[in-house]
Amino acid sequence: MKKEMTFEELVKKVQQQEDTVVQLVRIIAATNHRISEIQIKQETLERTSLTK
Repeated sequence: MKKEMTFEELVKKVQQQEDTVVQLVRIIAATNHRISEIQIKQETLERTSLTK
């Protein structure tokens, strides 16, 4: 038997999903930032090793 959700339960569920999406976007942004930092560091290392 399918339970019907009240409006308040639905609002709470949507808010929880929104919070989860925000957390995931922040994780992705932080990961992308770190990847960019590592890529810049790698490129710098490659350039300095080529000039030696």
